[in-house]
Amino acid sequence: MKSAMPPGLEGTWAPIAASVSGKELLVAELRVKYLILDGHDYNIVDRSNQVVDRGEYLVNDSARPWTIDIVGRDGPNAGRSMLAIFELTGDRLTVCYNLDSGNRPGEPQAESGQMMLSITYERATSLLS
Repeated sequence: MKSAMPPGLEGTWAPIAASVSGKELLVAELRVKYLILDGHDYNIVDRSNQVVDRGEYLVNDSARPWTIDIVGRDGPNAGRSMLAIFELTGDRLTVCYNLDSGNRPGEPQAESGQMMLSITYERATSLLS
């Protein structure tokens, strides 16, 4: 697997939209206040500004769509690997996970009967505000 970072992927991201299988979720109800991508490490910061999940990630920017493997070290995803796809356009990042299985989604849109979580983030300009 290629591990080079697509330009602009690292940084602090705040969720602006989320859905499960096309049904919108309220961003205010997400646990995630910030997703921080630094080197090959990730941290999830909750709404009380506490790191609640951390681990590492690897990307493959030669695959289409781009893929990301997320491996939890601490928190609710410790010891768990999640295979996802992502799109990065300027200051907007969308990550899609298949909630039904450990299989990586093939496309950003859920297939019939598939439980697909999609979270769209915008680059955060001020951390922990």
